[in-house]
Amino acid sequence: MSSEDLLRPTLSEYRKPPALYNSTGFFLCAFFGGPAGAGVYALANSFRLGRLPRDLPVIIATVTACFLALLELHDTGVLARLSNYLGGTQLRNMEIFLRAFGIACFGAIYLLHRVFFRAAGVSGMKSLPGWLPGIVAVLAGMAANIAFTGWIQHH
Repeated sequence: MSSEDLLRPTLSEYRKPPALYNSTGFFLCAFFGGPAGAGVYALANSFRLGRLPRDLPVIIATVTACFLALLELHDTGVLARLSNYLGGTQLRNMEIFLRAFGIACFGAIYLLHRVFFRAAGVSGMKSLPGWLPGIVAVLAGMAANIAFTGWIQHH
């Protein structure tokens, strides 16, 4: 019996864990793309894992919760008070808040996939370069951030 046989039941439901896109790229997409960027990159990893139908509702709920929390913080005036402390323009501060919530979204979704990242690390599986999903995630996230910021400013 090899050590692979001993570790398999606790690490993953797969015989051999699939290669995932780089977790550093995932973090960068969340930082530059906000919650939507984190969601798009997470969907790419879910697709690699073959868990897209199971993970899709969780990822959509996580991204939506981040945007709803930002909207609620805006409606209650908390973001305006935080902007006063930070100084600068409201637009620049909204970018900071979107990045912070993007990192929070990354953390929540990483917890969803941590078993698979760990299984790939223990088995010596190298992560895939995430250039394509990363670029798509950052562009989609930036578009969502611009749309959200524009909607906030007009309402």
